[in-house]
Amino acid sequence: MVDKAPIGDLVQGVIKRLKKGRLSEEEMASVWVKAVGRKAARHSHPASLRRGVLFVNVDRSSWLYELTLRKKEILEKMEGKMKRKPAKDIRFRIGEIGK
Repeated sequence: MVDKAPIGDLVQGVIKRLKKGRLSEEEMASVWVKAVGRKAARHSHPASLRRGVLFVNVDRSSWLYELTLRKKEILEKMEGKMKRKPAKDIRFRIGEIGK
């Protein structure tokens, strides 16, 4: 006889396995604010982290330029703050920052 688990339990198990190793959006945003400061964080937002590259959306080109100049400093401030996967590089792009 096969033991049948409720579909909800199966879905929860799959979701947990998919999320394992990923940073939560809240964790990424919190680390970002601490690394760049509140003013810069109002104009930028981490969008995703893939293969050690943090992709950050900014709302205008002036912030893209400023944050690009500060990339090394930002990476140093973020070092050791991301619990699961560290960012080794940052790529900035103009895009939605989703407030």
